[in-house]
Amino acid sequence: MMRSGMISSTWVFAGFAALLGSQDGDTDAAPVTPPVGLQAIAALVEEVKLENGWTFLLVPRPAAPVVSFETYVNVGSIHEQIGRSGLAHMLEHMAFKGSDRVGSLDWEAERDALEQVEERYRDVLAARSRNDEPALKAAEAALHVARTAAAKFVDVEAFSRLLEDAGGVDSLNASTTAEDTRYVVSLPANQIELWCWLEAERFKRPVLREFYSERDAVMEERRMRVESNPFGLLLEQLQLNAFQTHPYRNPVVGYAADIANFSRTEADYFFLEHYGARNLVTAIVGDIDTETLKPLLKRYFSSIPPGPASRPAFGTETEQKGERRVNVSFPAQPLLAIAWHVPALEHPDYAAVDITLRLMGRSRSSRLVRRLVRQDGNATEIEVFGGWPGNRFTNLAVVLAVPTAGAETTALESAVYEELTRLRLEGPSAAELESVQRVARAELLRGLRTNEEIASLLTEYQSKTGDWRKGFTQIQALDAVTPEDVKRVLGAYFRSSNRTVTTLVSPNDAEEGK
Repeated sequence: MMRSGMISSTWVFAGFAALLGSQDGDTDAAPVTPPVGLQAIAALVEEVKLENGWTFLLVPRPAAPVVSFETYVNVGSIHEQIGRSGLAHMLEHMAFKGSDRVGSLDWEAERDALEQVEERYRDVLAARSRNDEPALKAAEAALHVARTAAAKFVDVEAFSRLLEDAGGVDSLNASTTAEDTRYVVSLPANQIELWCWLEAERFKRPVLREFYSERDAVMEERRMRVESNPFGLLLEQLQLNAFQTHPYRNPVVGYAADIANFSRTEADYFFLEHYGARNLVTAIVGDIDTETLKPLLKRYFSSIPPGPASRPAFGTETEQKGERRVNVSFPAQPLLAIAWHVPALEHPDYAAVDITLRLMGRSRSSRLVRRLVRQDGNATEIEVFGGWPGNRFTNLAVVLAVPTAGAETTALESAVYEELTRLRLEGPSAAELESVQRVARAELLRGLRTNEEIASLLTEYQSKTGDWRKGFTQIQALDAVTPEDVKRVLGAYFRSSNRTVTTLVSPNDAEEGK
């Protein structure tokens, strides 16, 4: 959901059906004529970079009087310090709270009230650190009074309401992942200046009002999506075990203990560190006149501080030297997740790994679905995906499986390895490979049918690679993959010493060591 802070489905699945929603294509898809459309779109892109570092990518597409906006912030959970997990996601929530001019019924009074809230919260932290229970109860009661007083000055949902009333009701959204935070909306073409004004308010004069109420909502989100969700719990444990030192191990929603302790003051500092103009890329795609738009961009966004240079994610991951295994105890049906470390987006092997994963999964006729679901009948669901929890750095390729009632996860696991070995030794047939490449090509082209999808591609590649044009070369890279490439990457990356296996087991089985 939008203002409650949608987290990308790359880190957790509310259910397996939702996970498979965009993965039910098949290798018998109709051929698609390649990249002429991509070249036509690329030719329209105009890059505008303001002196403060904010990059805008403008794409005029006047077919309908609608414009799609996406602002990509180069900050996610990988940029969080130890003890502060979840702050990037928390700021995504806060970005809908408005500014001193949007969302306040009386800014002068609200500012004083917010200062009182923060003082009372510092009292809570002090009492908590002393383990002084009476003082803690008194401080928490005073904090509640201060929060109630501050809430009286809030025009709730004012920022979002302006965009929704202007025509963005069905498209206003935001997401946080390990690597980025995105803010998106589509509006009628005559509302471009309203978007400029509100986006400038959001990034130049934000007010993190209702912070502790929203923090409570994030805590509940964690309980719902991770602690009481078997898929979320399984994937979080997989992440923690596969990454020992790299910040990809940080959960996007944050750890419960961190969420319970960070303050609005810390969030303010995090904003100043990561939300400078040089850390922002915005794509504007639709019915626009670039010569009219460029002066608006300069007027509204040039005064936003550039902020510090983008800080690289701290920590690296050393090469894994042996298989890692963990059982997760949870009262639900068994689940199996197997992951291997694979190359980053700009690595020459990235496309070959992508094709390999498509051969193994990603469709009803893929090898693992044919073997485990149709032939052996010991799995009800199979999902294979890569680029998790992000793809800027060395990441994970994952096989996720739900066994049928009574089936052993050990049998599932063995069958996965058998199919990987068979593909590594024999390679795909020419027809199988061409079929998978055709489907991949079709998916990429279909993914650029709308203004929103084009904006997303442009901002991601501009931020991750420094050149939006690389987003238009994916098809050529996938088409260039050969059977020998598939065999090579299977041998190079899908080794037993490079994998992490996580199994969800019942509490009784966990106690028995199964």
